[in-house]
Amino acid sequence: MYFFFEIGLGPIPWLIVAEMFDAKYVATAMSASCQLNWACNFIVAFVFPFMHEYLGAYAFVPFACVLLFTFLYALIWLPETQGTTPEELQKALVRKNSLTVYHNMNIGDSQNSPIDMEWMRAMDQLRKEEEETMKSGTYNYGFQPIENLGKTQSTKTSVSSTEWQSNVSGSSNDA
Repeated sequence: MYFFFEIGLGPIPWLIVAEMFDAKYVATAMSASCQLNWACNFIVAFVFPFMHEYLGAYAFVPFACVLLFTFLYALIWLPETQGTTPEELQKALVRKNSLTVYHNMNIGDSQNSPIDMEWMRAMDQLRKEEEETMKSGTYNYGFQPIENLGKTQSTKTSVSSTEWQSNVSGSSNDA
């Protein structure tokens, strides 16, 4: 049974991702392909009992068709990677797909979605409010001021300021 897993779609997520992506993107692409692989495994496990009930001995025919289409896809559209570096493969894919035209795709204006515009307005408003409070002197910088500095000395400290300074500087007043 495991033999058919290995010649079928089982190793595809690990094999193709490692070959098709640059090293810095392999981890992200691998996690996405693993998630898709497990989602498909769940679908197969969920659907197969119904297929077996209705198709009987022919329950494996849909899987054979998927395997055939995947083989044709790999044969026709996936590039051969043997003996090529990732940089050469990337250049070949760019060259192959450079004539593809994407309609209704405006990358330059991707910042102009309603959510992005609302976010930008909110950040501008917050910046203006902070600048106004800074100018008026009432801005809270995230810390509380030390009040009564120098008026009262803590009772926990028995070392005078001259002793402390001499300890820091390394000189001794004991002589």
